[in-house]
Amino acid sequence: MKVQHRFIRYLLLGFAFWLLVLTIIIPIIMQLILPKFGLVGEKYEWIVPIIICIVTLLCIILFGWYFGSPLMLVMKGINQLAHEDFSALQEQKKIYTRKGKLKIRYRLYQEVITQLSDLRLRLEKAKDEREQVEEAKRDWIAGVSHDLKTPLTYIKGYSKLLLSPDYNWSKEEQHNFIQEIDDKGTHMEQLVEDLNLAIRFEGAQLMPINKTAQNIVTFVQQVLADVSNDLRAQKHQFEMYTELDALVLEIDSHLLKRAMQNIYINAVIHNEAPIIITTTLEKDQNLLVICIQDNGVGMSKETQKNLFNRYYRGTTTEQKSEGTGLGMAIVKSLIEAHEGVISVKSVIQQGTTFTITLPINNVISP
Repeated sequence: MKVQHRFIRYLLLGFAFWLLVLTIIIPIIMQLILPKFGLVGEKYEWIVPIIICIVTLLCIILFGWYFGSPLMLVMKGINQLAHEDFSALQEQKKIYTRKGKLKIRYRLYQEVITQLSDLRLRLEKAKDEREQVEEAKRDWIAGVSHDLKTPLTYIKGYSKLLLSPDYNWSKEEQHNFIQEIDDKGTHMEQLVEDLNLAIRFEGAQLMPINKTAQNIVTFVQQVLADVSNDLRAQKHQFEMYTELDALVLEIDSHLLKRAMQNIYINAVIHNEAPIIITTTLEKDQNLLVICIQDNGVGMSKETQKNLFNRYYRGTTTEQKSEGTGLGMAIVKSLIEAHEGVISVKSVIQQGTTFTITLPINNVISP
């Protein structure tokens, strides 16, 4: 509406300027200039329409330049953006006064000019982010290749040892070799499952989930039991606190379990020293709040900022990342598939807290 009102105002001003010029030019020509050449009388009144036409034509040209040149500048800016040239226009300084305000003839299009400038900044930022994502993808592909190759090397190595005819391995040694092969195979299976889930979540589309009625308290207890039995988690302490006896929700137990396991294992593999991992369940009106807190090494602000981004492989310790860089991004997608929200807060050397909120408007009475 502002542009329309401004355009009408400028149009009326232009019309008033045209009338003013005519009221000044016609008397000057008819009463001062023509009499000097002896051109007086009614027979020369035909000159008046000619004067009106000439003045009108000149005003049209003047108005066309006055109001059209800003549009040419806008078109030039759009053309630059179309060719991914985000540099400032050479004429940019000419459209502003010394006080930083738009000159009068550019004010008609001030919203367009402002939005074009904002669009330039957003597109430039998007290009930088896209380049960062592409670089992260390349690093991620190299990392995933290494992550898959490492356990595969172990599997092939132990397999060759078992198949070697040069030595008779004891049952204990064979068991240890097979256990290592099984562990590495499980690790590869997790990596492949991460890739599969990432593809299914591609394009920010929510993956279809199969919900069943589950007691969320018993469910979390079972997840904790499974994680605590993991060999990697043996030295860590797991605790759970809740005042809820039972709260039955419709969830996809497989996917939600995967999400929570990723959080727990993420805390385990990034903390070499023994830590305490505490899980708290609370009901807050129509929300179930699950807090998973540890007193470990914590995460930097940069890691927190990128934690849920795909292909980010940052770590909280000096050790090398074991995952695909998709784990926490998948966790976020799995929680959102349950119409929930996940957030993280962390302080270096003090610990990390993940907060999951799930809607409980679909509660089923136990």
